[in-house]
Amino acid sequence: MVSPNAPTVHSLVSTKPGRKYQASCHCQLVRYTVTLSPGLDDLDSWVVECNCSICSRNGYLNVYVQNECIEFEGMGLESELVEKYRFGKQRVQHYFCSRCGCSLMAESIEPGFYDGVKALNVRMFEGIDFNTLQRREVDGRAL
Repeated sequence: MVSPNAPTVHSLVSTKPGRKYQASCHCQLVRYTVTLSPGLDDLDSWVVECNCSICSRNGYLNVYVQNECIEFEGMGLESELVEKYRFGKQRVQHYFCSRCGCSLMAESIEPGFYDGVKALNVRMFEGIDFNTLQRREVDGRAL
């Protein structure tokens, strides 16, 4: 049984209409388009406020998406201009722009734990009113 607080994973196969969002780090070095279905303005859509040390310190608001929902413009996460960071149990890898330091997203590197899914920091999305987003807390400290 999935916990009611478990993050919804957005995919390209959904009964709800999708919405595209442009996203980038502050300096625009890393740019990408994200398709969320449902979109962030849908009542069935919400963002995650995780209480783990890195999310709470940086104020992350995350959505979870299958990898095929993300289209990178130019370079992707494997570029040497994107920094990678792991901590704690080493289950999740975080990605940061090496130039401006923005936290872009994270993904599990542990097999069987959110395979093929990235947690995107919605604060990198353009044109979002963060005050209108539905939020749910997740106990990331326990992971």
